[in-house]
Amino acid sequence: DAPNMAQLAQTTQAALSGQSKTVTVTVMGEHEHVISGYSLLKGIGDGEPIASDRFTVGGHEWVLLFYPDGKRSISETQQAPPPNDDPYAALFVALIGEGPRPQGVVHSSSGRVVRAFHRFTLVDQTGTGNRDITKGRQRDQGAVKISCARQDPNARNCHGYRKFVRRSVLENPQHGYLVDDTIVIRYEIELVVTNGGALHRINKANPLMSIDVSSFPTLGDEVRKLLTDDADKTDCVFEVEGEKFPAHSLIMSARSSAFRAMLRTGAEMREGSEGVVRLSDIRSPVFKLLMHFIYSDELPDGSGRGPVTDNGYRASGPGRANAHSGALVSHGSGGRRAAGIGTEGESGAPSADGTNSTPPDLEGIDLDVAMTQHLLVAADRYDLTRLRAICESRLCDMVDVETAATTLALAEQNHAHALKRACLEYVATHLAEVMQTDGYKHMEQSCPQLASELLRTVAMHTTQQQQAAAAAAANGAPLALGGAGDVGFGAQLSPTNATNVLGGTQGLGGNGGHA
Repeated sequence: DAPNMAQLAQTTQAALSGQSKTVTVTVMGEHEHVISGYSLLKGIGDGEPIASDRFTVGGHEWVLLFYPDGKRSISETQQAPPPNDDPYAALFVALIGEGPRPQGVVHSSSGRVVRAFHRFTLVDQTGTGNRDITKGRQRDQGAVKISCARQDPNARNCHGYRKFVRRSVLENPQHGYLVDDTIVIRYEIELVVTNGGALHRINKANPLMSIDVSSFPTLGDEVRKLLTDDADKTDCVFEVEGEKFPAHSLIMSARSSAFRAMLRTGAEMREGSEGVVRLSDIRSPVFKLLMHFIYSDELPDGSGRGPVTDNGYRASGPGRANAHSGALVSHGSGGRRAAGIGTEGESGAPSADGTNSTPPDLEGIDLDVAMTQHLLVAADRYDLTRLRAICESRLCDMVDVETAATTLALAEQNHAHALKRACLEYVATHLAEVMQTDGYKHMEQSCPQLASELLRTVAMHTTQQQQAAAAAAANGAPLALGGAGDVGFGAQLSPTNATNVLGGTQGLGGNGGHA
């Protein structure tokens, strides 16, 4: 029995010892960017890039940035260029987004980063290939770290060369880089990916064999088909400005408690008995977007789902356009209204990959600042809390000097608390500019109660500035307070002075009084 016990002990010890393994590999990708009309780009300005389309490698979105007039450092911009200077063209790659399964992400002391080897090539178009200009990181130099924190302005989310090629070399016709006013840039990347170990998720799937789940339709995609493919099976109708919208009472009731009350069987409201809901406090374009959200759980540009929707619609980028004249929410009896009627706002644009940002049945309706404001009002009125949150998020990203005051008033009137905080912070730090806008006058009249909250926010910022100044003085370092975009009151602004500034004929107090 003794030998058997010893053998059992050895077996048990071997079973408990275990084994682990980490495997580090590289995921390779490349992108070629052709720039035509090069001569028209000269003089675009230092630090102004020409961007490629987005491309994906390792579950991350990248973009190439070519600077025809260079990208000088801060120290270089403070010095005048020497006479007869032969400037450089710069070339960078930037990490601008990530998909649902990004690879190679490392949690370091500086945040989430990825490591990669990058190679940039200016192609010799004569076909010989022996004059290509290639710059990149060699294996023995180690991979470059790039930050995934796209919202942090101090994060290093790009890599490249300020002095990639001299313009005189690029433009020399004997070199073959500039042919028919066109240059070709080739980029290669090897993304470092580690699998296994306690600090890395084990990715058992081969990236080349993985299934893109996002390409398959969602529940919202299928439910929305009920409005088109099964329109004859609707059992109620919403009438807005004479336009009728067939719908399914089960879906409308499930999504909104307000609509559920209107459609409830046996209700005294005539909507319940006639099956027709007549709405007088919303305009037709807004209701179209509302219906789209109720059935698909997202806005037509993909808001609520992600950067790119399963339909191929991409969230719109900011641009300037006039607000859609017909996309206004009427002033209802409930006291809710859309602030800033007719204000110039931001509208969507076609995405970089050429997909349409709006489904065909919603063409002509811009999801700009004004429309998003009106949609927020409707979401609050009809108890669509998720839609209200989406609108809040969009408006937080759209806040600027012209729209800040009207959006603040809107947030106050429609229970948008996160949006209200964001607007208060923005107005407090850009007060001098915001006070000159028409929206500010509207805010004074419609929401005079905001005066005290804005005053507290300004005072809080002033206190923080004074504390920072005191700390800097204690360390012997001067600190410049105020500046472009700030309130502009400087270090001497006290809460009392802030009250005086906010009062008077231009303040929030109204009728010339203090706030």
